[in-house]
Amino acid sequence: MKFLFYLLALAAGIALGFSGGIQRRTWRRAIAATIIVGVGIFGALEPPIVGTFRDAIVEATATPPTVTVFIPRGGASLLNDTLLECTDYAGATMMCIVRNAEIVLAQVNAAPMLLTGESISHEVFRVISTDSAPTIMLPHIPALGEKARIMYFHVPSAWAGFFAFAVTMIFSLRYLRQGKHDDDVIAHASALVGTLFTALAYISGAIWAKFNWGKFFNWDTRELSVLLLLAIYAAYFVLRANTPAPARYRMAAVYAVVASIAALFLIFIVPRITVSLHPGSKDDANIGPILSPEHDALDLTKAAVFSIMLAGFTVLYTWMLSITARFHILRQRLLGQIS
Repeated sequence: MKFLFYLLALAAGIALGFSGGIQRRTWRRAIAATIIVGVGIFGALEPPIVGTFRDAIVEATATPPTVTVFIPRGGASLLNDTLLECTDYAGATMMCIVRNAEIVLAQVNAAPMLLTGESISHEVFRVISTDSAPTIMLPHIPALGEKARIMYFHVPSAWAGFFAFAVTMIFSLRYLRQGKHDDDVIAHASALVGTLFTALAYISGAIWAKFNWGKFFNWDTRELSVLLLLAIYAAYFVLRANTPAPARYRMAAVYAVVASIAALFLIFIVPRITVSLHPGSKDDANIGPILSPEHDALDLTKAAVFSIMLAGFTVLYTWMLSITARFHILRQRLLGQIS
């Protein structure tokens, strides 16, 4: 189901973003990007991240070891003044140490509850705080915890960057075939915007690496591949800046086509055939927290929020592409470089 969410989000973002043409000025892209990304930011940052007792056991050696567990209504029974037998939404049962068991039991019987605490053994969970369960919750991802929120920004940024490079390739091929100057301008503008999004993906990934791996840069395959990709497109801009017209346009178009093939290889292939710290690498148990086929009860919420951000970043990219392309065309006309 979540893969369908992703595909529908991408299709909607592309259709909305490119409707009316890139060179046409429209507020629809700006309004849509603002609303969709705003909703996505709220969905990524506001809901609590909840898990199961199994997650608490896995995170027992982490720093901090606390996990918020979702207990459905009626999912607890009283053992004594400070001990409850609690069953989480996945059906796992543990003994929960609380300060006032009767009060917590009454709360759980009245409505679903969130128990925040830590696992002190495979059978005992120590509760630090309790809260009412909201309607929208995000699933706990092992080894990530609260740090998982950054993936709702990091991955869509990486997607927008790659999509921009693919658009650069398409319009470069169109320029090589038809020789229309506007196609070259759009290809150049898309490369600029794509480089910006790729840089944002790298920076957000470095921040995540600092908190998860201890350092901003770890000589990881994924980090190195993105740096190499940024260097490849930096060379694209150097080539354009130092080659006289009209040879500049054809040389840049050919280079952009080759660079897009390198982008595909560096983003999707290299990190998955090499051993890496990054989720989804060759030695990873699954294909990462976003694409993992493992099922959990709140997985559709994660997929929905991520899909919203995918669509929002796609529309945001097309808006920025439109502004950049129209700016360059206007600038060249004012300078008399095109008619």
